[in-house]
Amino acid sequence: MTRKRDELKIIFQTGDKPQPTKGTLVEMNLSDADLSKQWGAKLVKRSDNDLQLEVMTPPACPIGRWNVKVRAVMKGGERGSISKVHSHPKPIYILFNPWCKDDQVYLHDDKLLEEYVLNDIGKIFVGNCKNIYGRPWSFAQFEDPVLDCVFDLLDKKGFPASSRGDPMKVVRKLTALVNSSDENGILTGNWSGDYEGGTKPTAWTGSQAILEKYYETKSPVEFGQCWVFSGVLTTCCRALGLPARSVTNFASAHDTDVSITIDYHFDEEGNPMEEYNGDSVWNFHVWNDVWMARPDLKDQDYGGWQACDATPQETSDGLFCCGPCPLLAIKKGDVTVPYDGRFIFAEVNADKVYWKMEDGTIKKMNVKSQSVGQYLSTFRPRCLGPVEMSRKSPCWDKRWDNITGQYKYSEGTGAERAAVFKANFGGILAGLYDQPLEESQDVSVKVVDRKQGNYGDDIEVDVDFENLSKEERTVSGTWSLQSYYSTGVFAHKIRSEKINITLNPAQKVSKKMRIDFDEYDKKTMEGCYFKTLCVCAVKETHQTSSEDDDFRLIKPDLDMEAPAEVNVGDTFKVKAMFQNPLPILLTLCYLEIQGPGLLKPKIFKQSSVGAKQTFMYEVEMTATKPGTRTIVASFDSKEIVDINGSCEIEVKEK
Repeated sequence: MTRKRDELKIIFQTGDKPQPTKGTLVEMNLSDADLSKQWGAKLVKRSDNDLQLEVMTPPACPIGRWNVKVRAVMKGGERGSISKVHSHPKPIYILFNPWCKDDQVYLHDDKLLEEYVLNDIGKIFVGNCKNIYGRPWSFAQFEDPVLDCVFDLLDKKGFPASSRGDPMKVVRKLTALVNSSDENGILTGNWSGDYEGGTKPTAWTGSQAILEKYYETKSPVEFGQCWVFSGVLTTCCRALGLPARSVTNFASAHDTDVSITIDYHFDEEGNPMEEYNGDSVWNFHVWNDVWMARPDLKDQDYGGWQACDATPQETSDGLFCCGPCPLLAIKKGDVTVPYDGRFIFAEVNADKVYWKMEDGTIKKMNVKSQSVGQYLSTFRPRCLGPVEMSRKSPCWDKRWDNITGQYKYSEGTGAERAAVFKANFGGILAGLYDQPLEESQDVSVKVVDRKQGNYGDDIEVDVDFENLSKEERTVSGTWSLQSYYSTGVFAHKIRSEKINITLNPAQKVSKKMRIDFDEYDKKTMEGCYFKTLCVCAVKETHQTSSEDDDFRLIKPDLDMEAPAEVNVGDTFKVKAMFQNPLPILLTLCYLEIQGPGLLKPKIFKQSSVGAKQTFMYEVEMTATKPGTRTIVASFDSKEIVDINGSCEIEVKEK
């Protein structure tokens, strides 16, 4: 090739119908000019018949698989110019670049990018606001065929390649495609407790097995719940170069009617009116934050972390998708900012409102303003160091990061109340806070806050009554122990007892209920969530009261033992063990274990585990990649599920 005589043209194209006007077809001549934020190509090195080229792409370049062609035009000679085209046999993958200052997903701190883009192992926090623990999760964003699976998703009809340079549009599309509700996406949600024909949500230990199965079958994988949807969305985002983290909201409200309140209705006698009680409060709900600028918004302060959610809850623009919405807008109560600000604000900062239907009218009994949206949690980047614990901390994981302050002002402060009033002004119950409460109540009813116990032990719950008046009071009603799904939806009534108490002036009375394992075992859902509920009325004053206490029974951890350090190529053994806490035999047992760079996801069937006996199993692995590697495992059985654990191992180059 003679540069003065011959010419090279580089051609990049992506999408079904590449077009120059859509930014999906680009032709470039070699040039030494380095034009800022534009496509360009220049010759870097030449050796005999080999040429080394450097190609520059603009920050807003659509991500995807690009086909590359080189057209060589040899000029001059008797025959005139001769043109030959060489097609590169494999596509070129172009991703978002959070290290580039001109990219909309630029994040200024390289140490944070090590966590939010490069880390392929983490924890997703679950439990309830009294007891929070980290569930190990393998994101595996660098494993095959994760990236191809994500690009196949984005190739679906309805999302043009020309839109893929906008991270806001990409993330919003992913929240619709990670669930299968509308467009045959990755995961089917199931909160029923019946997982026949699929995999229990609690059995997954990472995203790789889910994405592999979807990539092979092109059919939705069964089944997922919120933390699984969030784990998979984290994987998809990090694979594309989008800084992302899983976020857990404890006591997470699900507002079904855009009222930005969670409404509980009772009849004249104080009985719940379930036909009106469509709102709920989940023990926890997991979604995602993704980092990006928001040039589509007038307020440029709204760049940064954006909340988004792949769990199918409510439709948005006709699809089960949610976000992205700026965290700062949520914090300020600016719920009109796209996307889905009202719904997300209610999740973290709605008030619980208690209503009584009487004589055909509805009266506001009580407003609880500090019970929704507690301990918003994510996996703490290693560069921030371990978290400082206090005695009152609900979580003892040193990588727990409480980011509640990024979503809401401190409860009860003027700024927090102002945000609630501002958000409420745009809801269907505008003016709620102008309505007076029912007259003061002179009988105190309190369900005693139960500390966490162990699954397998007996349960004891208490409710206290106190007459604050100088006259006799008669209290009647019911109180019960109920089991719940993690979504806050009622599952089973375990025991219910009548309340008939006469209280003398200033008298206090306590009632206790003790329930053994055999009574609650068959009615316990996967997460071991329970609620003590007391609904009662005072005969003399017609005062009604509905008080409750949520608690969870704790399961053991899966202890993991592995060598602290091995070399690439070494084969070693990993031991998993725990003690069965139940007084019954565990059957249909299996262990799932994986570790990126050590072992692909694998399931090992196990024999039964005796009552109160110790389970132990060894798995052989081979180190293939250097670095700090994490092994994640989960034990499941018919009688107890979601026993999980993890450990780290350092893999050295030989």
